Amino acid sequence: MHTKYNLLLLFLILSINAMSDISNNPSNWYVVTDQVMGGKSELKADYDNGVFSLSGFVTTENNGGFVRLAYRPKNIDEEVNGIRFMAKGNNETYEVHVTMQGVRIPPWAYHSSTFDVKNDWQMFEINFSNFEKKSGVSPKLRPNNIRDISFAGYGRDFNVDLHIKEISFY
Repeated sequence: MHTKYNLLLLFLILSINAMSDISNNPSNWYVVTDQVMGGKSELKADYDNGVFSLSGFVTTENNGGFVRLAYRPKNIDEEVNGIRFMAKGNNETYEVHVTMQGVRIPPWAYHSSTFDVKNDWQMFEINFSNFEKKSGVSPKLRPNNIRDISFAGYGRDFNVDLHIKEISFY
């Protein structure tokens, strides 16, 4: 009976780990830029050896100003508190954006939190309670109501050079 309990516990731990890791399939991630609205920002995303490498630029020219690498999770447990990841880059400030399911007015309403990268890998752990509501009316940020989550360059002219790995919910 003790062995059966240990196997069940091991299965549970492995299942929770697999559900919380959102970077294990790069084909589930997609690039969005302000070009969908007439902007001129560009983003290239590569994935190699467990690392997303984002390069490009953000420009506010032509009412633009954002690039995003986005992921649309299937089911997030309501007990999840935030997002954890490792990142490095070009000494710039980036953002994590969360868009909620349901009505958003305007349609680009979202919640966000910033993080500053350096040349060396750093661990970031951002609690959902630290995200700010942006751009109008959006439902309250609840993990089980998240439509998509993304890493963004936003709001100013700058070159994007961001590397991200080990992305998971905690």
